[in-house]
Amino acid sequence: MNKKVYWAGIEYIYTSKSNEFGKLKGGFVYAFVNAYNVKIALNGIKKELNKIQLDPIEIEFIEPYNIDTKWETTEQTNNYLDLFDKSKKNKQVYFDDFFAYKNIE
Repeated sequence: MNKKVYWAGIEYIYTSKSNEFGKLKGGFVYAFVNAYNVKIALNGIKKELNKIQLDPIEIEFIEPYNIDTKWETTEQTNNYLDLFDKSKKNKQVYFDDFFAYKNIE
């Protein structure tokens, strides 16, 4: 069985243990991980999010990353290829930039 680099779009909230809890509502991030299947990939991503006190509330997608994907800019394309390449070398989860939502009250 061969491993694949999966990527996922994840919406998250801050756990009560997070320093950002109450300050920020949550956010969105892309995650990359090398795994044998979707279940293992998702478990690894959730474990890493938990370590940084984030709780996923929606997995918008999780699928093998297509290295032929072209983004709006060369910089974006290269950024995601870099995350893909890093992920391919080990089982560590790599996150792109975290986009946080403000807490509106």
